[in-house]
Amino acid sequence: MRIHVKYHNILRQRAGTDGETLRVPVGSSVRDVLRLAADTHGPLLEEMLFAASGAISSHLVVFRDRTLLRIAEHDEPLADDVELLLFPAIAGG
Repeated sequence: MRIHVKYHNILRQRAGTDGETLRVPVGSSVRDVLRLAADTHGPLLEEMLFAASGAISSHLVVFRDRTLLRIAEHDEPLADDVELLLFPAIAGG
């Protein structure tokens, strides 16, 4: 399957690109795509995508085809040609 990934804000810097198309096996989930992205781009991106426990970072916001995903949806299978938009959570006042 082809999954289109767009990196925003500091994630763009960590990945070294604003977006890419990743090839993953049929039935892959957001978690699988993030693991491939982390393995491809190295530890600076990995620390933004995953917590030390291996869980997807609670500071990561993921949209699938411009719809916000809940944490429970991160392990659901994706369809071919889906676009994932990745944002670091923003805090402040």
